Amino acid sequence: MKTKKTGIQKEFGIEGFPNYFYSTEQKLYRITTKGEFRENKLMMIGYTKGYVLMSKFHSLTRLKTLFRKNESVEE
Repeated sequence: MKTKKTGIQKEFGIEGFPNYFYSTEQKLYRITTKGEFRENKLMMIGYTKGYVLMSKFHSLTRLKTLFRKNESVEE
């Protein structure tokens, strides 16, 4: 899903993944090389929920340890 919305506020950055961030809307986004925001879909593999970041699946419990608080920055 391509989105070119403005006004998306970053709540958490993800350590080790500079192009990914978690917004105040409780969604995970990736910034493309063109500057567009792409929403990552929540996936379920087996009984584990998580997201795919850079072609690798990360569970929600693992991602929560990588969240780093951002200042309220609008893109």
